[in-house]
Amino acid sequence: MKRIPRPDDPDKPFIVRWNTLARILLVETSIKYVARAAMDFADYETGANCYPSSERLARETGYSVVTVNNAWKVLRTLGMAHRVAHGVPHQRLADEYQLLIPDTWYALPILGPHGRKFTCAGCGKVFNPQSTTEFDDKDRLNFVLTGVCFCAPPRAKKGRAGLSCRDRFDQREEAAGRRVWADLGDDRWKVFRTARGDDW
Repeated sequence: MKRIPRPDDPDKPFIVRWNTLARILLVETSIKYVARAAMDFADYETGANCYPSSERLARETGYSVVTVNNAWKVLRTLGMAHRVAHGVPHQRLADEYQLLIPDTWYALPILGPHGRKFTCAGCGKVFNPQSTTEFDDKDRLNFVLTGVCFCAPPRAKKGRAGLSCRDRFDQREEAAGRRVWADLGDDRWKVFRTARGDDW
């Protein structure tokens, strides 16, 4: 299986490295798509001089301006975009960004170098990971890792709900005297890396 190029590979142009990181990020599609579209407005070698308006990106991506602004917020929080200058809407000037590959890109929720499916931490089946991002009440970005560590819960059969893989994981860990998912905190990232099973 062909290996995905590293986002920090100095032999690759910036546009290739940026698009690779946007492609392997396990975030909502809207964030990935806005990131890829933003690169069309930046310098291909450096990621500098990127200043499309949110309205322009909304037209090109088909998302709302609110969705585009949320995507920029996530990209800034991830260290993938630095706002160089604030725009002046009444003068029709957009924010200017410098697109970046953060030094800690490998610690983000990303696919492995071969782009393989993940292995469910509850049942052991392989599945395509789903990820969600959310901002807490202090405006800190959180990754909801449940969708990348466990496959989707089974459908209810004859009025009975099946046991979710996260519940199976909790039962197994509790029986072994270990912490359940809700109590893992930052150790959830270890479960994530095990589920990915394909490290950079």
